[in-house]
Amino acid sequence: MAEQTGAPVNGHARRRSRTRAALIQAAQEILAGGGDTGVSIQAIADRAGVGFGSFSNHFASKEALFDAAFQDAFDRYAAWRDAQLPEGVDPVRRFVMNVRLTGRLSTLQPGLSRILTHRLAESATHSPAAAPGLAHDIAAAVRELRPAPSTPGADPEVTVIAAAGAIAAIRRAMAERDPAEQARMADALAADLLRMFGAGESLIAELV
Repeated sequence: MAEQTGAPVNGHARRRSRTRAALIQAAQEILAGGGDTGVSIQAIADRAGVGFGSFSNHFASKEALFDAAFQDAFDRYAAWRDAQLPEGVDPVRRFVMNVRLTGRLSTLQPGLSRILTHRLAESATHSPAAAPGLAHDIAAAVRELRPAPSTPGADPEVTVIAAAGAIAAIRRAMAERDPAEQARMADALAADLLRMFGAGESLIAELV
């Protein structure tokens, strides 16, 4: 009896999961095609192959759907990025590799890049999950290179905020550049941020 009762519930859960996944995929296709988030809910439902009423069963608004679609892609990007980092890599090298990999995303992960291109530039403020991860990596690199303030009144928190702002600005500038130029800008950014953190030129040459 328990198995008979559980089967329909499990089937319903699977259908709900498939519907939500289809809506997220449809939203990601829209983001990859240029980010026309003004499209109607009906158009999104049609693209997903689900009924109009199914949308409200999963998302309160189009904005909520596009946020979920971005976050899903960002989570896959973060997992891919972390998989490229050697086990136990030190915080400074991790930070540099993160910046350099992000700058090469359109070449290394073109599908994700097309989804993330516009919103990734705003990730430090747009995505609740992205901001703490970015700030953590920056702060860890700063602590490694600058264990104590190098000048009176130096504030590590200000350095983290300034670095995050610089990364966001370069990401926005990268959006319309070709892959080679994106890679060059990412490397230049990594070097400049290391200088801001207090790294010497020999270490910068080694890492970048």
